[in-house]
Amino acid sequence: MSDRVRNEDLYRGNGAADKSAGQLVKEVTEDISTLVRKEIELAKQELGRSVATKLKGAAIFGIVAALGFFMLIFLLLAIRDGFTELWAPWIADLATVGVLVLIAIVCVLVAKKMISTPISTELTKKNLKEDVDLMKSLGRR
Repeated sequence: MSDRVRNEDLYRGNGAADKSAGQLVKEVTEDISTLVRKEIELAKQELGRSVATKLKGAAIFGIVAALGFFMLIFLLLAIRDGFTELWAPWIADLATVGVLVLIAIVCVLVAKKMISTPISTELTKKNLKEDVDLMKSLGRR
């Protein structure tokens, strides 16, 4: 027999360890499919963790708000009593409302900052970029 490479050798492989082009394409397709599924899974996990953290923060904020409401009632009563010593009762009531307005403004600004922070998916972005780079490098071979 000749040592020359035949067409059928290129497509079917030379021995038991070699794979045909069809088998290689099938494996590459399966690998890409698995890779995409895993990336989607990673994105879901990342988003789930971020959302869970946000929900826990919101629950803690709700508990603090309820306790703060009761503390605020007693604080406002004390402020009003203190202002009544200085001014007429109606002026003391207006000064107490002014204190409430300042507290509300601070709370709104803090809550807005907490809620407006974006959910991070940096790990998924990094992995997708690496996958694209890998696929590009495979295409060049």
